Amino acid sequence: MPDYQPIDYRLRCHTKRTDLPADVLRDIGEAYAEIQRLKQERDEARRLYCVMRDGEDGLTCKEWANRKGWDCFKEDTND
Repeated sequence: MPDYQPIDYRLRCHTKRTDLPADVLRDIGEAYAEIQRLKQERDEARRLYCVMRDGEDGLTCKEWANRKGWDCFKEDTND
């Protein structure tokens, strides 16, 4: 099975193409930027939730995130 890349990564790669019309490339770039903005907003909301729960059940913020399966405390790698 081939490696599957997330849609935001694939959109970013498509913005480098030269065989597409300029308006399509612009739309792809805007879609990529919107996905990034929404991810940042989501992660901030998740961090806030974890901070509010900090200390409950003896868990730290990062432990709450791990319990939920969230990676909202990871470093931004801009990949």
